[in-house]
Amino acid sequence: MATATTARKPRTIKAAHGTCGLTLSINGVRYRVRPLDGRGIGAARAFRLAKLAGDGEVYDLAGYPDGYAECDCPDWTFHRDGLDPAGCKHLAAARACGLIG
Repeated sequence: MATATTARKPRTIKAAHGTCGLTLSINGVRYRVRPLDGRGIGAARAFRLAKLAGDGEVYDLAGYPDGYAECDCPDWTFHRDGLDPAGCKHLAAARACGLIG
């Protein structure tokens, strides 16, 4: 008994489209995360956090190869820079997510 086999058409793979984004939630406040080029300041990694609701505040974070990290938020600038190695809430959240070391 002979059976006929039908050749399958090759599967067509569509090109990827759309966008991808990362949102970081810190104490219930959502921030959009965008990578920055930190090479100009010697940073291993740098990111911009933009608040999604309210006033739309923007903060820049940088993580350096030696483990030092900084943020340009007022809490870091006026209260924690050089005093608190844990840093501000933005740096703590970025560390918790593995964005910076």
